[in-house]
Amino acid sequence: MNSKTSYIIALIFLVITVLASYVGFQIERDFGRIDVQTITIPTEEKQPMVAKLYRPISATAQTPKPALLALHGYQSDKEATNTFGALELAKRGFVVLAIDHFGHGYSTKLPASNKTISGANNGYQYLKTLPFVDKDRLGIFGHSTGALNAIRVAKLNPDHKAVNGLSSNGGDPALHNYLLTQGLYEEIGGYREKTFPVKDLVNHPARLKAFSLPENATLQWNQTYGSFDNGTARRAALVDGTHLGVMIAEQSNKEAILWFNQALQNGVKDQDWLDPNDQTYWYKEFSGLIALFSAILSALFLINGLLKRPYFSAITQQISEKTALSTRKWWIFAGINIVLTMLLYPIFTQWGGANEPIAAKLEFMPLEMGNGIISWLLVSAVINLLFFVLWKKANPTVSLQEFGVLNHASISLKSLVLRALLLSTIAVGYLYILTCLVHAWLGVELRFLWPLLKPLTLERAELFIVYWLPILLFFFAFNGLIIGVQMKQPLQKTFSATLMRWSIKTVIFAVSGLFILWLFHFIPDFMQIGPGFDVIGLPQFGGRWMMMLAVIIPQFIVFIVINHWCYLKTGYIYLGVFFTSMLMAWILVGGQVIGRFLA
Repeated sequence: MNSKTSYIIALIFLVITVLASYVGFQIERDFGRIDVQTITIPTEEKQPMVAKLYRPISATAQTPKPALLALHGYQSDKEATNTFGALELAKRGFVVLAIDHFGHGYSTKLPASNKTISGANNGYQYLKTLPFVDKDRLGIFGHSTGALNAIRVAKLNPDHKAVNGLSSNGGDPALHNYLLTQGLYEEIGGYREKTFPVKDLVNHPARLKAFSLPENATLQWNQTYGSFDNGTARRAALVDGTHLGVMIAEQSNKEAILWFNQALQNGVKDQDWLDPNDQTYWYKEFSGLIALFSAILSALFLINGLLKRPYFSAITQQISEKTALSTRKWWIFAGINIVLTMLLYPIFTQWGGANEPIAAKLEFMPLEMGNGIISWLLVSAVINLLFFVLWKKANPTVSLQEFGVLNHASISLKSLVLRALLLSTIAVGYLYILTCLVHAWLGVELRFLWPLLKPLTLERAELFIVYWLPILLFFFAFNGLIIGVQMKQPLQKTFSATLMRWSIKTVIFAVSGLFILWLFHFIPDFMQIGPGFDVIGLPQFGGRWMMMLAVIIPQFIVFIVINHWCYLKTGYIYLGVFFTSMLMAWILVGGQVIGRFLA
């Protein structure tokens, strides 16, 4: 494939990215029925807080509508509220304000504040100032920590009319019209009263007290207690999902629609009303996924075209047909890596999360959850480097030059590395410019369910190098030396066949350890025995970090495929190492929580 063809294909995927983003833009606005604006709202802290305001076009100063504050959870952002109510409720006549809590998304100027609950109360007060909002019909909903903050905001503001806590606790008798959306397979202890299985919560004293039921009563799932008229309505809706599963479930959206319709619209089905099953948020999420993958493919074809240019063609070479290990040893080493992953991930990610020690001592590393990932990657990198050095000493005939680590006579090692770095920077820069343009024009991000490629605030951009360097070390040690040299696989007949076979086998030895951990934790949970680590008495290794595997595993699989693609295109390890490590650093600093978030 020549340069011109590569550039044309890159352009085609660029167009697909824009078109998919535009479809997402239209879905979010329900094709003209909702006005959506990204705004910066004033705060008590005198620092900007970014939010997204959904205003049904029927909401005017003459016809004010009920309003809802939407609160995302820990390690998330305002865009995630689309999956658990923001979009579907706005389609049905509710004004919705979805904020980026302080330390999340684009609201990065301040850490958590007890006074305003990470900025959540600022959002509630702002809703009251809008002329198209009926100030007598206000509600709050949130997921996970956002649900806990919704409860706190409600208790600060007795003028609220209804609350929905998704993946939350039982609430408080002081709340008005409280809907709890409970996941049947909830894995985080605090959201199931630190007991298991979830089905036994119907007799838990804390839940009975929260619902104002007698001590010897049994809480009935999916039954409404009390009265909407006097604010005593209560309901525990049981959803077939995990902690994150509740966030994206259609049933969660339906429960919220029906609850707020009763509490804030008196059950009236006006001109904005739609059937609760008529939900479109998944279409928006998949439009973001298509845009994301199209953008990455566009960048890869841009790289392919540039590699045909003389300056960058110098960093390509014929790929060796040699392998360093026999088939038997390859699988033995794969097994060792799987076991190491199963040990290292749950242990060293404990250095990240709420109140972790690194951010408290190193001000230049403020990403709480991110520090757990970095700790795990750094320890893994050191072990992989030591393992590789010992293996190389035992196998001195393995040529690092032939396997694409060292240079050939036609180019110096310095030039090889710097040109690979430059090409990676061009590709990531291209993606970043595209991301910023799409966001500025359409207000959407290249994402699927979770923050992925997004514009960076200045505060986040300043963190890029700090977090990229340890990620680079891991990718060099593992993706470069281990995958590219020690575990290098035989070439197949075609480029596509090689890419597919290499990727599948690498996923087996690189990601299986994480997948086994996920299975160990969730299979007994799905069987209603309880989360795996809780069952064996080690709940500290479960919780958020097992939940995060659903996010980490797909990302690692994509990075593996991209890394192999780069190696097969160049014959050297450096382009893949630089490009994938930059992408991961971007995702990390763009989407991770900065500082402490109230939990």
